[in-house]
Amino acid sequence: MPPRPPIVDALIIGGGPAGLAASLAFARTRTTAIVFDSQSYRNEGITHMHTVPSRDHVNPYEFRSIAREQITSRYRSVWFEQVTITQAMKKLLGKEKYDGFEVTDSEGRSYQGKKLILATGSRDVFPTIAGFKENWPQHIYQCLACDGFEQQGTPIGVLDCSPKTAHFVNMALNFDSRVTILTNGPVPGYPAIKQQLRICEAWGAKVDSRRIRRLINNGPTHEEGVTVEFEEGETLTLGFIAHKSATVNRSQDLIDQLGVECVDPGLGGHIKILNPMFNTTSVIGCFAGGDTMQAMKQATVSMADGLKAAAGAAMEIAAERESATWKMLEEQNINATKNASFPEGHGAAAMLSSGDSKAVN
Repeated sequence: MPPRPPIVDALIIGGGPAGLAASLAFARTRTTAIVFDSQSYRNEGITHMHTVPSRDHVNPYEFRSIAREQITSRYRSVWFEQVTITQAMKKLLGKEKYDGFEVTDSEGRSYQGKKLILATGSRDVFPTIAGFKENWPQHIYQCLACDGFEQQGTPIGVLDCSPKTAHFVNMALNFDSRVTILTNGPVPGYPAIKQQLRICEAWGAKVDSRRIRRLINNGPTHEEGVTVEFEEGETLTLGFIAHKSATVNRSQDLIDQLGVECVDPGLGGHIKILNPMFNTTSVIGCFAGGDTMQAMKQATVSMADGLKAAAGAAMEIAAERESATWKMLEEQNINATKNASFPEGHGAAAMLSSGDSKAVN
């Protein structure tokens, strides 16, 4: 690899699908970028990824490894750093005082770039149920399109009691007719929730409103499954449980340091995008891609968002260069016009020195 410039075109925080797609865009256009990969991912423990063309049922670690190898073996303008970024800030860079960014890793090393792409992902917030973490992600899945197919043919639990319950149940019924809704306590009296449950019962789903004491992992596959132990009554053994956990931004500290605006927590709390064509944020020069800015958190969507963020950063850099060049040409034209107005030896300075102030007034 050639020497890395002190100021690169883009700093990309995150080495998942969004960050990798963004970095590939910079590699293809021979512009410079650094990708910071903390090696911490939302799908930790998942052995297969799905709904990704050409990579269906592939281990996500293999996917990331292939993507990085394709970039580093073929291109020479993108660098990878396996570090955790702990600080991010706006900063005037270089002699030109470019309005760029500086980030610092956990070891105190600093990196500078003209643009910043946040592809830091999100983190699931688990419910306070004993055994939930021990069954995630082996027997508890938040996306049935991603993981339901491999678990078909066994009873399914839907741990949900909300206006989206019917959506989950509708998908679950594609994989087995034995679906039980686990409300984990009395059903709230909201009409929308009651309507959802009535629809699900009409489809053949059962509703179990007992409180859950704990979840027991019976083994590695859906054939052993997970046993639900309630505060009262008999246990229930299922092949797997569908549950949509709340999520938070994995690097909310960096988002706060930069002053990047987010949507309301009730709407997901992810980064607010001002221009969805290029994934611009509320901070000029800062872009976002992937789960950290998207309610629909899915690998293929994240890759598209990473590409849009890279395109937005490149467009800004090109526009800035265009503007700076035009300003330089205008200044050159003004100077040339001034020089042409005064023949050699008869310029303004010569006239002033000869006392002919009238000629320049």
